[in-house]
Amino acid sequence: MSYEETFKDKIVIITGAASGLGLGFATEIAKAGGTVVASDIDLAGVQKTVDAIGGNAEAHELDVRDSAAVAALVDSTVEKHGRLDFIFNNAGIAVQGYVEEIPIEDWDAIIDINLKGVAYGTSAAYRHMVKQGHGHIVNTASLAGLTPAPLLAPYSTVKFGVVGMCDSLRVEAQSKGVYVTALCPGFIDTGIYENSRSTGFDKSKARDAIPGGIVSLDKGVKTLLNGVAKKKRVVTLPWFAHFLILSYKLTPNTSIRVSGRFAAMQAKKARLR
Repeated sequence: MSYEETFKDKIVIITGAASGLGLGFATEIAKAGGTVVASDIDLAGVQKTVDAIGGNAEAHELDVRDSAAVAALVDSTVEKHGRLDFIFNNAGIAVQGYVEEIPIEDWDAIIDINLKGVAYGTSAAYRHMVKQGHGHIVNTASLAGLTPAPLLAPYSTVKFGVVGMCDSLRVEAQSKGVYVTALCPGFIDTGIYENSRSTGFDKSKARDAIPGGIVSLDKGVKTLLNGVAKKKRVVTLPWFAHFLILSYKLTPNTSIRVSGRFAAMQAKKARLR
């Protein structure tokens, strides 16, 4: 079944919908005939998303660090529409740099947004989905949640946590009619890298040093949504991501050495002096 068929007439909450993957998901799901409850801490940005996609969409200001606000949005959506079919816990930031140079405030921020924010959305939606006997939780993780990500240690930390959360809940949820998917793409042209909290690196040069290049947003969104439609445990891209994941599983020490070479190469090209 294609994602267009999957999302037709479905009720879908998306966090981080003002830009990047969230904007892409909202646009494609609305085109497919789904009702999109789009949220973001940037109210003007998410309203722009809703105005652009039209159809059955609504904009909400949401700080995913606020567990009560996340629960309230989920509860109000179920009250208004009678159910919740999908939630995309997608809001996130990136933190880049050598660990010894990254301020603790950046660790706090990425844990609060990328991990606790996903946990809040997952918990609030899952309670309703268990009661109604169906639903699908989709959490944005990363290739950095499956393989080492040098110079992105805080980002990798929370993404490994998201993957673990998804796998653990998927085991519990399988008997209750609820599906759980972790989105684990490589680099997609979402703008997150350019907007990352970066310590000691030129972000544009670091972006250019990414091996294998960057996947277009349109291609990335459609590939990920097709994976969700197939109810996959993990969805990743591009082709070399599968190679990196397999390499890390089979030969972790070798994979770590290779990652070290990548880190040295990127630092040489993008390190601020």
